[in-house]
Amino acid sequence: MAILSGCQAGGSSATPSEPVIQVDQWPFSPESIRVHPLSRIKYGDDGSLQVQGRIEFLDRDGFSTRGVGTLKIILAGSSSGGSHAESSWESDLNDLETNGQYYDEVTRTYLYSLSLDEVGDVPLEPSLHVRLVLPDGRILSDKSDIHVSRSRSGSDDLDD
Repeated sequence: MAILSGCQAGGSSATPSEPVIQVDQWPFSPESIRVHPLSRIKYGDDGSLQVQGRIEFLDRDGFSTRGVGTLKIILAGSSSGGSHAESSWESDLNDLETNGQYYDEVTRTYLYSLSLDEVGDVPLEPSLHVRLVLPDGRILSDKSDIHVSRSRSGSDDLDD
């Protein structure tokens, strides 16, 4: 009998323990980001031009993860006239509703369909630059050239 009561006294408690990891020490927070290869410029269903940017956050082990912070997306490149063209957008991923709105659970990326005003806003050789400012002030960034889908309802060129 004394052995059983000794085992019960040293057993685990039924109440949950306090979390061991602080939020600012979360091991699965983003350590890097990348412009996913599925990012592109395409025509929307309504005929408008859209930047379809897919941004992937990676943890310290290189696995896709979600994150918080302020995300800035910049489409840049040379215009047809030879000058530098640039369009930018910003998203507050600290807002959990906004964060969930843009997160695509199938590809595990943040998907942004961003409208361009006109064909002239599409650089000749577009690149997508992304920058995430984390709550602790660290900045993660990446850039990549992206593909332009040049077809629209049978059209072969953006200039049509």
